[in-house]
Amino acid sequence: MRTSSNRTIRRTMAAVAAAGAVAAAAAGGYALAGTDGPAGDTRVAMVAAQEQQGHGAPGEGGPGQGRQGDEPGRQGQPGQQGHRQQGQGHDQQGQGHDQQGQGGQGHQLEIPAPAGTLSAKEAETLSMMREEERLAHDLYVALGEAWPDRRFENISAAETRHGDATATLLANHDLPDPSVGSTPGEYAYPELQELYDGWLARGLTSKSEALAVGAELERRDIADLEAAMEATTQPDLDAVYDHLRVGSERHLRAFERG
Repeated sequence: MRTSSNRTIRRTMAAVAAAGAVAAAAAGGYALAGTDGPAGDTRVAMVAAQEQQGHGAPGEGGPGQGRQGDEPGRQGQPGQQGHRQQGQGHDQQGQGHDQQGQGGQGHQLEIPAPAGTLSAKEAETLSMMREEERLAHDLYVALGEAWPDRRFENISAAETRHGDATATLLANHDLPDPSVGSTPGEYAYPELQELYDGWLARGLTSKSEALAVGAELERRDIADLEAAMEATTQPDLDAVYDHLRVGSERHLRAFERG
């Protein structure tokens, strides 16, 4: 009689613990107070409840959940109590955290395959766009060294990705890349060289002037991109230019905050 009674008590306790684990899993914690983790049937019930709710195995990092942009969502950190914590990606306007993606992978712009041969004007505009993106990167790096500010650091990184997108277009159309083997602060187009030198001189006078220079550059970039989109019928160029325009608008808002 005592053995049968003990079995009944153990089964009852296991059922109660499992039910409590399910409820605790819904709240993101363990059912057993005073313990570091579940034991026995409680752990099994809890894992089952987590799987039903979309959680992963105990103690594993979850995927980043980022919004649209260029950089990856941050990886979830391991759960200290055995449940999975999902990282949330950030979309900080204009600061290089223009993020999108699942599973910690950054959004990669899907550039359409070339649909035709570029005109001489389209090819020249694309080449200059490549240099403009490099100019923006170099200028923000120089200003960031003079006036430490995360905006310069983050936006210069975004400009590198923008430059890579234009470089891909050049390669897809078998066109030379004017930035290959280049020196920071030196550009193939005299117009761009003059802009860089003037912006750098102004930006080194004060941090507020450096931010004003950044905003001025982004406004010019947006205007140039919109003009380039109007002047082309090539879907690959149009897709990349529009992507860069959206990024420049974010950067502009960041600089305008002062």
